[in-house]
Amino acid sequence: MLNTSQNFAARIRRYSGLFAFAVAISQGYGFAEAQESARPGVLSRFSSKFSREESGKKMVQATGLNQSLGQRIAATPDDSAVKKVLFQDSPPAAPSLPATGTPGLVSPGPSNIELSLPAAERAFAGGEPTSTEAAAEGAAEAEAPPTFLNRVLGLEDSPVKLYGWIQNSFTGNPGQPKNGFNFGVNPNYQANQWQGNQYYLVLENALEQSDELNFGFRIDSLFGNDANWNHMAGVLNNAYPFPYFPGWDPAQFYGEAHLPILTEGGVDVKFGRWYTLHGYEVVPATGRPLLSVPYMFNYGQPFTHVGLMTTWHATKQLNIYNGTTPGWDRFFNTKYKWGYMGGFAWTSEDAKFNLTSIYSVSHGQFPNFFNANTPTYPFGSAWAGYRPGQNNIQYEGSWRNFFTTVASYKWTDKLTQVMETDQGFENSVAGIGPIGQQGPVPVNTPAKQVTWYSFGNWYLYNFSEKVTGVWRSEVFWDPSGGRTGLQNNYYGQTLGLIYKPKDWLWIRPEVRYDWSQFKPAYIDNTKMNQFTLGFDVIVTF
Repeated sequence: MLNTSQNFAARIRRYSGLFAFAVAISQGYGFAEAQESARPGVLSRFSSKFSREESGKKMVQATGLNQSLGQRIAATPDDSAVKKVLFQDSPPAAPSLPATGTPGLVSPGPSNIELSLPAAERAFAGGEPTSTEAAAEGAAEAEAPPTFLNRVLGLEDSPVKLYGWIQNSFTGNPGQPKNGFNFGVNPNYQANQWQGNQYYLVLENALEQSDELNFGFRIDSLFGNDANWNHMAGVLNNAYPFPYFPGWDPAQFYGEAHLPILTEGGVDVKFGRWYTLHGYEVVPATGRPLLSVPYMFNYGQPFTHVGLMTTWHATKQLNIYNGTTPGWDRFFNTKYKWGYMGGFAWTSEDAKFNLTSIYSVSHGQFPNFFNANTPTYPFGSAWAGYRPGQNNIQYEGSWRNFFTTVASYKWTDKLTQVMETDQGFENSVAGIGPIGQQGPVPVNTPAKQVTWYSFGNWYLYNFSEKVTGVWRSEVFWDPSGGRTGLQNNYYGQTLGLIYKPKDWLWIRPEVRYDWSQFKPAYIDNTKMNQFTLGFDVIVTF
């Protein structure tokens, strides 16, 4: 026990040093000064890549600059585009939000979308904002400088935007689970390990909300540990073992058109793969307020859909959504039965209150059972190896009905509250055991009725333009065990910070406590509670 505690403490000291190094770099210090700020010895393994004096001289010479590393260098009119972007006295200031918004709570990229909005109102997350919300964001968007990559490529005035981020994280679990997993804590599920979560790139040409027909597109590329979770059945099914860092997922790819019909706001039509409109939290790390996500998102909701979605801007304050998809997290490579998704988003006239309600119905199972070696995450389907490859006679008669409602309110310029409630119902689910387990069960196990419910609350308080506090509370009910693998109720409390020392650097520490009501679910299914400490570092570009 003593050795285990010492090893855990050593890991914390090690990554604390890395944290100190990242902060020092963010404050404009050189590499040598940054190393002095970190604990001695922590960065020795990186010295061959970053700290050699000769390498530094070669890098300086390559940029045509005869200066020392770490010094701020002013750009001149004759400098190259790359040099102008990388070396300037004062980097462009972060755009400020309108008075109705919450300063500092914006996603990176050209659209500056508030993190406090429901997913259905965020184009960044697959939805569309109402005209009132879009107008509230318009001032910030107008002031936003071109993205880093657009400036480097000399495409400042191009309607096509290229941007992205890199996210890495570490989550400590004092319980030292032998299987190495923090149950319920996702996507930072690996206990006491460094994760390369998201190496994310976006290429888009956003629609113009005008009185003319216009077209757009978006392509999102997700590389890293999180690609395991965002996987859709039918694409790269067995390409990457789980868990695996160098995984890749085509997270979004769609074309869209703005049709100036029916009302002043017109209708937007989208076809391809897009993030779900359900719920509040989203897959992109920069689109959510904390490193980890709640149970309701990870176990209870879809991540993506393929299909058609229309957004009718019925009034300046009201969007109506209608579309069709073949279900949750699957490609249309099989003869699926197509279902429906729709709902509405409403924004108050002063843009302080947002309400969305989304409903979807589809065949939640698959026409054929998975082969034994096929990844089957997320849960809610027969486990891989249950009647492998055979026809699923329950498919056509099994329907998954799912409702989500999200309300957000800006109490002040500093304080925003978000609440979400979900309800899921599914009949005739094959391969789920009597207590919900999704391991080996008899092939003659009767099909099961599955239900799940959840409620979540978020408080986001803006201490300054650089620091935002986050408090998330959640309860997730899984009485049939069809979503988590155990008939259980789960509770979670998470406290965190969003710290932005630079416009392009996010550091998000969090403290999380989880507990279950009926059965041990944590630390190799031996404990009914779990405590984790984590943080991530995000660099946007």
